[in-house]
Amino acid sequence: MNKLKYLLSAFVLLCFASCKDDPWEDVADGGWNHERSIIDVKFEGQAGTPTITETDSETGVIELQLASDMVADMSKVRVETLTLSYKATANVASGGTIDFTKGDPQIVVTSPNGESRTYTLEMTEFTETLTGTYTISNLWVYGGTGAAYNCTKLYKPADKSWCWNGEGRGPAAEMDNYLVFTLGEILADGNTTGTCMNWAGEDAKNWDCVFAGASNPDTGKPVDLTQFYRQIPKGESTWLRNYSDGTITFTDADGNKTSCTLVPKGTYQMPNVPPIPLTLESEAFKFNLKGTEDWNNTYNDYGVFARNPVTYYIEIVKQPAGFEVPEASKTIEEPVDPEPEPEPDPEETSLAGTYSVGRLTVYGGSADPAFVNPVDKSWVWDDSIGKESDNILAMTATGTDDAGRETGECEYLPGEDGGYWNYILKADYNKEGTGALDLTKYYGLLPHGKSAYVYDAEAGTVVFTSGIVSITAKLLREGDYSYGSSTLSVPGIAFDFALPGQTTQGAYPWTDYDRFAVGPRNYVMLFNKQAEAGE
Repeated sequence: MNKLKYLLSAFVLLCFASCKDDPWEDVADGGWNHERSIIDVKFEGQAGTPTITETDSETGVIELQLASDMVADMSKVRVETLTLSYKATANVASGGTIDFTKGDPQIVVTSPNGESRTYTLEMTEFTETLTGTYTISNLWVYGGTGAAYNCTKLYKPADKSWCWNGEGRGPAAEMDNYLVFTLGEILADGNTTGTCMNWAGEDAKNWDCVFAGASNPDTGKPVDLTQFYRQIPKGESTWLRNYSDGTITFTDADGNKTSCTLVPKGTYQMPNVPPIPLTLESEAFKFNLKGTEDWNNTYNDYGVFARNPVTYYIEIVKQPAGFEVPEASKTIEEPVDPEPEPEPDPEETSLAGTYSVGRLTVYGGSADPAFVNPVDKSWVWDDSIGKESDNILAMTATGTDDAGRETGECEYLPGEDGGYWNYILKADYNKEGTGALDLTKYYGLLPHGKSAYVYDAEAGTVVFTSGIVSITAKLLREGDYSYGSSTLSVPGIAFDFALPGQTTQGAYPWTDYDRFAVGPRNYVMLFNKQAEAGE
């Protein structure tokens, strides 16, 4: 009986199966596939990623931006890539073109079973405002040390012509340059890139950024400041505009990069106390620089331009559309061969010679010591402070002692003003209120007039003796020397007198009284050797 039931069930199932269509038939002929979507599309000159919206089963919208200056013919805009849903087809393919000069350009996508969706292309024009030709109208540098003390400055480098190298290669050499920005590509993230051509102008010269040695109080030698002021490369470079952080980055032929922001015309306050206004008559490239604070050069051009430049502005004027750079200005500066460095002389062992005072400086402060030039704080002292600056030091070697050390006679002479600094700190700057202070014990250490000296070359010390009083100084020859976090550059020679200043914070930290009277650590007198007759 059970066998009969099983046979009847099998017979019914076979009959049922014989009446149904093949279940794989839809898969084989594609009848299941109704997909007709655009997954991705990219046109030549496209800016960023398009927004693709499927409005309903039959329509869709593609919103995109095109840069017309990157497309030769807007009636034949090339489709660079077109990605469709599985097995779908379209009325245009990758490599084909779309006419954007007519209203409502469209792409029609058809599914394998014949259903279609029409996408309308809604295009807005993308404009890269950086492209074009510019002239340079002004260069500005804000810098220096001590903004909180009204010590920083805002200068036009060209107004300080004596600070720069001659031969027509100072800042003024930039003023006839032309900058031509060309758009090359719009990246997938919407940022833009292209080339910048920095033509050198009719003079075929650029600013060489060399600070003149005559304006360098530290070493008296020229200083190459290319790292600060050659921000837009000479000749051709590439640029990248990042719209997310607002920067423009230049890359030169060697891969070196510099970055800036483009600021509109207007008035900006430089962070001095009180603020220093900068008025830009046109837009400008703003470069943030990384100098080094130098309290030893607070009130001079060297401190602003060479030691701690903070911000550099290149003010530019965009020329009208269609402007062509004059052929005479399409020049590229020829490389200038640097003068060979003179062979260094062997280090002299004798101190014999005649020297002029280069600079007097104090490494002082009971807290956070730093170098401060007494002359730069002239209001702290009486009028005699300037009398030391023209003094003359004559040293005559007379022989050697039993230890082989050079012995000789020294004469420290007043200059044309006939006097010396009297080392008196004014009563108004004595925080203790005990009247004027005689600081001869700190700063009158080099004997006035005649004395004897013993120079120990091996120990690097000089002992000056006047009467029964002897004082020892450390001899510093040309070079850079570290004092805590400060650096002292010595162009000739210097005598460093160690002082017994307070090294724990006093009651009046960071004041002139504290630096000079409470916590002086070292008094350094820098001298420049004078050329001998016939040299």
